[in-house]
Formats: sequence, C-alpha cells, structure tokens
Amino acid sequence: MIRPSGERTARQAPFGVAVVLPSLLRSDLTRAVRSVFAQDFGDRVQILVGVDVPLGDPEQLEGLVQECPSHIALDVFDPGYSTSVRHGGVHENRVSGSLRTILTFAANSRYVAYLDDDNWWAPNHLSSLRTAIDGADWSWSKRWFVGPGEREPICVDEWESVGLDAGVFRERFGGFVDPSSLMIDKLRCREAVPAWANTAFSDGRGSDRLVFDVLAKNYRPQGTGLATSYYTINPDDILHVARLRWFRQKGLQLSAKIVGSDVTIAAIVGAGGEMAATPAPPPALDDGRDPVFRELLSALKPRDALVVGDPEGEVAIHLVEALRKAGSAAPVLAIAPIGARAYERIEERFAAAGLAGALWLMPRAKNVDDLLEQAATTDLLRLGPAVVGAAELARLWPLLRPGGLMIGPGQGNKVIERFARARGGDLARMRLSQLGACWIIEKGAG
Repeated sequence: MIRPSGERTARQAPFGVAVVLPSLLRSDLTRAVRSVFAQDFGDRVQILVGVDVPLGDPEQLEGLVQECPSHIALDVFDPGYSTSVRHGGVHENRVSGSLRTILTFAANSRYVAYLDDDNWWAPNHLSSLRTAIDGADWSWSKRWFVGPGEREPICVDEWESVGLDAGVFRERFGGFVDPSSLMIDKLRCREAVPAWANTAFSDGRGSDRLVFDVLAKNYRPQGTGLATSYYTINPDDILHVARLRWFRQKGLQLSAKIVGSDVTIAAIVGAGGEMAATPAPPPALDDGRDPVFRELLSALKPRDALVVGDPEGEVAIHLVEALRKAGSAAPVLAIAPIGARAYERIEERFAAAGLAGALWLMPRAKNVDDLLEQAATTDLLRLGPAVVGAAELARLWPLLRPGGLMIGPGQGNKVIERFARARGGDLARMRLSQLGACWIIEKGAG
C-alpha cells in the first residue's frame, strides 16, 4: 500500500519529523511538496502523500520522486479506493477520509506536521515548529492568506488560525489552528489522532475543529510566533464573505480572483456621467443621524455604490451623506429612473452640502443591462422605491460583489425573505431617520 522512495535499508531509524499530506493529486501538489524539499530543517524528513482519489495527474509524483533530496523520503499511500463517504468510502470526513489518521500512525517519527496540497510553507516552517514543540505537546505557526492561483500573500491571518482562546472562533471552538500550521507529538497527543477521520458538521467538514478541540483541552501548546504557512483561500468557502470584510478593513487591494468581477461601476460610466466622480474630502456633516448605518458602512468600506429605482433622488442623497459621515469618499452611481427634476435637486443639494463630485448620474443611454453586459459589480447596491418584485431583485443581484450589501426600502415581506433564503443570505432590518425602515441582505460566497 505504501510505495517508498529511497533506500529501504536507511529507513528504520526514526525521522526527525514527518509530514502528512493528503491529496487529490491536484496540480498544486507539486508546489506543496517542493516547499518541504526546501525546508532548512537539519535532520531527515519523511513525507507521506496519501491519495484520496486521483483527480489530477499521477505522473507528477514520479517527477517529485526524482527531485527528492537525499535526506528526505517521499512515500505514497494509494490503496486504490477512497476512504471518504464523499467518494464511496465509509469514513464521514468528506475532505480526506481517514488518510490523516492512517498516515499519522504510519509515520516513522513521533513529530508529525500536516500540509494540504493547495498550501505551502516558508523554508523555516518545520525547524521553527520542531524547536517550539520541545517542552510542549503540540506547536503551531501563524499563516498567510493567499488568493487562489496566486503566490503573493494578501496578509497574515489575524482572525481565524490564531491559537488557543483567540480569534473569531474563540467563543464557539476555543480558538483554532489550521492543519497546515500544526505539528503534534503523536505519542503524547494520542487521543487527537483518530479525530482526523471524523466530522464536526453535517456536510462532512470540520475534522480540524475536532482535532483542535482535543489538543486544546488535553495538551500543552507552544506557538512559534512566526507566519510560515501559506493558506490558499477559497471564494466558495462559507467564511469568504467575512474575510473580504476583514481585508477591506485593513485597506487591502484585492484581485478579481478574490472578489469576483473587479470591473468597477465608475470605470463603466467613465466621463459620460453628468457629474465628475472625483472624490471630495468628507465634509463635517455628522449630525448624529443614523449612527448604526454609518457603523455598517465603516465596516463594509465600499469601493463604490450603486443606487437603482430612486425617482426623486432622496435615497442617493442620503447614501452619499452617510458615506461621507462614515469617512468614505467612495463614488456613488445613480441609475434610471431619475428625471430632470431629480437631477436638478441632487445637484443643488450636493453643492450646498459640499458633496459636489461625489455622485455619478447615469447617462440616459445606459441602464442596468449595460452594467450586466460588462460584468460590472459594486460593494453596495441601494434600491429605491421603484424597484419591486423578486424578478427585479434577481436581475440586479449579479451586480453585487461577494460580501457586498443589497439594501431596500421597507421592512421586507415574504418575497424578500424567500429571495434572501434562496441565495443563502441573512435578512436584517433597520430604521433610518430620513428614509424610514429598510432591509439588508449580505451576498455570500459562491
């Protein structure tokens, strides 16, 4: 079952560390394994690649065997079937079945680190984890977030994989450490090893939560304090919306691979708008109105916003004022139906408030179809009273980026509730001092 590389006679002595790497043989596997080859660890290393199902090219393993340094053993475990219920096996972990459990026990080292095939490590990852685990039962590193298909990191994860009693999982799980940032002493942490084959959630995910729970409650940790693991984020992950918000709060510029379409509203309208979109500095307009709405905008940090179905222009005026109170100079585009009277009123109101240049008025030759055709998206979609019915909402929905907000008038009826539920969004409600009640749907990932 295990196909070893290297000289068999040199393999009985335990390795300094072992690396367990479950895989579907995706193309990223080569990058992951090469990052182990490049480690500065000063002892022998065993890599155990476990094949769940070979969805990718198995020939890449042969190339890696040829590249393998002399102090590293690259072993492949391929039973010819999947151990996961996802692919017809019996173990409830749908991500890797029982591979991590099997290979942890099979590793010829008491110190085991874990690596997913779409992630990779900095050269000092294993050495720093091995140093940290002395005097402890398990050790962990910080990690970098990386966009799909990219190599340059976005930022260090300050929210999720941040250790014991910390981060956004503190209340629910007591903290968290990602498997690709983890090393355990398997002789001390015996109770944690079988948990890799189990699941915490009904969809078959969450073995990492179970393992962390056992480690956190029963064994002593020690962090390296270094960010040496590179974690590829998945836009279809349930946490993707939250991550986008965290990234915005840090003022990070994100690629289209992360946020979806990155064609901005302002870029589509260009110089054809009735008013220039040069951001004006936020004026002193804070009169205490709608503080909750301002907090919401401060957290979202929209790059731009779109107003649809606002015949009188009141919704657009209120939105721009709220953005400026929140310290944002994001441009706002107002689209038809807006009549000549509304144009005049908006211009007068904005000039009086010092907001000139904050709003685009969509040329009458352009409409929602133009934006959809050019795959334009926005962070904030504000609906006026002229937008009614589920069909119109569905037509506008593609204009919203993942993590963005759709805000409409009123408390939200059954139609709105069904629309939100069908798209996996939560429906929230608030009341604004100028415009009254409104409902809010956050667009999830995927």
